[in-house]
Amino acid sequence: MTVYVSPESKVEGYLEEDAMVLGHSIIGSGTLIGKGVIVGHPIEQKIREFTSFRRPDIGRYYATSQGAAIGKDCIVRSGTVVYEMAQLGDRVRTGHNALIREQCVIGDDTLIGSSAMLDGMVKVGRRVSIQSNAYLPNLTVVEDDVFIAPNVCFTNDRYPQTRRLIGVVVERNAIICANATLIAGVKVGENAVVGAGAVVTKDVPHDTVVVGNPACIHMTRKEYNEKREKWEKSGGQSKMTSV
Repeated sequence: MTVYVSPESKVEGYLEEDAMVLGHSIIGSGTLIGKGVIVGHPIEQKIREFTSFRRPDIGRYYATSQGAAIGKDCIVRSGTVVYEMAQLGDRVRTGHNALIREQCVIGDDTLIGSSAMLDGMVKVGRRVSIQSNAYLPNLTVVEDDVFIAPNVCFTNDRYPQTRRLIGVVVERNAIICANATLIAGVKVGENAVVGAGAVVTKDVPHDTVVVGNPACIHMTRKEYNEKREKWEKSGGQSKMTSV
């Protein structure tokens, strides 16, 4: 088995084949780092400095990383890349080929799905579920107990390409359904639901469900919960109006 662990790193977990742990990274006990995972990947500035060397020293390049911190009992599946200065709490799980960029902070018991991208300084709370292919750019904030379905796209620039970036905020216990798009700067309130394919252009109030393009209020969260409960009890055969 071939692995690379920087001498400055502290690894108490387990590494599969071709895993790399760079810089001053910390891997907690009981954590599994999968095949081909990179922990502590250097930021772009350091890559450019390295490629400017006449005689590049790959060991020196790896050592420039400040490292990432991954907590206890995590599972980081194959192909995932965790950049330096990222912090993952305890019992965090990733799918395959996830990207977690520098300065991301991820709370305990959170799932980052396969091919999901946390592309910049993204803050994610505890017990969050981010499903496959979701895209969260720089400055996104996701609070505790949020569910983000596959292919959801957050944005951070209202008039691309400007230099004024502003992140989306999703408050606790909200649900963002598949293929929804959230425009830069909007806030999704506590217990709110964004329907599948919705385009959210303005703030979503607490305890409401929004659908459409642009997204408009469709029902309350209480009504949504009642429909969901009815659907579950019906065995999945009930023909209800979709959210």
